[in-house]
Amino acid sequence: MYTSDYILDEAVTACRRRTKSHDLSVRLGNDILGSKSIIMLKIDEKTLEEAWRLYKERNDLNLSLTDATCVILARTHGISDIFSFDTRDFRPLHLNVVMNV
Repeated sequence: MYTSDYILDEAVTACRRRTKSHDLSVRLGNDILGSKSIIMLKIDEKTLEEAWRLYKERNDLNLSLTDATCVILARTHGISDIFSFDTRDFRPLHLNVVMNV
């Protein structure tokens, strides 16, 4: 399974905001960072530039910049299936949302 540093940021932040627990958000971050089954993909300059271009061009979709980085990383690494809340936004970009989490 893959994730990115941007998704880690969103997950830890959302956990703290929703649970109001710093300890739970730290535990989530530690679990993701320490996982042997999750590969962390990093957003580099090229990925960010391509994601920014996609974000600007696709105003017809409700993509966040983080969503756009996910699309670019998926394309770069040959990933076709993703977990997301944003089913409608990823399907037009040829990604299969396997579970609307």
